Amino acid sequence: MPRFMPFIAIVGFAVLIVLMNSMFIVRQDQQAIVLRFGEFTRVLNPPSRAESGLYFKLPFVENVIKYDRRNLGLTIEGEAFVASDQERLIVDAIVRWQIADPRRFYQSAISEEGGASRLNAFTEAAMRRALGSATSNDIISGRRAELMQQVEADLNASAATELGVRVIDVRIRQADLPNETRDGVYARMRSERQQVAGRIRAEGERDAAIIRATANQEAERLRGEGDGERARIFAQAYNRDPEFAAFYRSMRAYDTALEAGTPIVVPPDSDFFRYMQRRRG
Repeated sequence: MPRFMPFIAIVGFAVLIVLMNSMFIVRQDQQAIVLRFGEFTRVLNPPSRAESGLYFKLPFVENVIKYDRRNLGLTIEGEAFVASDQERLIVDAIVRWQIADPRRFYQSAISEEGGASRLNAFTEAAMRRALGSATSNDIISGRRAELMQQVEADLNASAATELGVRVIDVRIRQADLPNETRDGVYARMRSERQQVAGRIRAEGERDAAIIRATANQEAERLRGEGDGERARIFAQAYNRDPEFAAFYRSMRAYDTALEAGTPIVVPPDSDFFRYMQRRRG
């Protein structure tokens, strides 16, 4: 028996090596492809299926390449792009992506690092196309969300087919003008805003003048109608009682000509006493 111990140990070690090269585990956050002599045979636990667990392969014949099943991030920092108004912008962006087709991804990029590098090139090209059709104002503030959706759609139409990935989201973190041109562009933007404000102010003043003129015309018309109605009423009263009308006209003249609190001395032969005596008579 002792003579066979080394042989048994060698056999046992060989069996252990074979078992270790026959079994592998694919976690829930992983996906894997199995290659036989470098040729693709099958994919395990892709995003479209739940197949995590323990698997077996042919030892020394098949090998396994594992990829992340989760969303991955790609950061683009300090890239220079030229807008449609020929302004140069320094842009930082983030791309969220996922390996959707492991077989195609292996054929195109082999590793996750290679896939990220190729996706970086696709993203820069898509951003140049999108940002090159927009003005610097649109990129900095106005249409940023719309432009990012355009880049995302462009990537899913190009990189998805080429690399076997799915782009989930594209975001511009920062878009700034270079220091040497920032002041000039901001001055131009202020000038444009001031021109718009001046135009709106002029339109407001014009509308206000029209409204005031219309109101004055209406007030004059109403005042004229009121004066005419007062004259008509006074004429009717005069025809009905000329003496009272004359008396009223005298009192109105006093009221208009004299200030409040002015002492008045009324002689006995004044219109007031004559009118009051006739009324009592």
